[in-house]
Amino acid sequence: MMENISLDTVTLKNALRLMMEGSEYHTFKEVAETLEMPRSTFQSSLDNNAIRVRDLQKIVHLLGYELTLVKK
Repeated sequence: MMENISLDTVTLKNALRLMMEGSEYHTFKEVAETLEMPRSTFQSSLDNNAIRVRDLQKIVHLLGYELTLVKK
């Protein structure tokens, strides 16, 4: 499990894969089902590298992470 993940260096999809490595969730389908999100909507948002902040917050908390913004 990675401690810090920067979206400057990886796509959102790959960042979530990294977070999932240290969790009980092994597929995006499992994450979507747990959060009661339509799988197709969830997958589309990852494929387009565009997801609502509130949805991202739910996902990162589910996977045991915290969303933090840092000034450059």
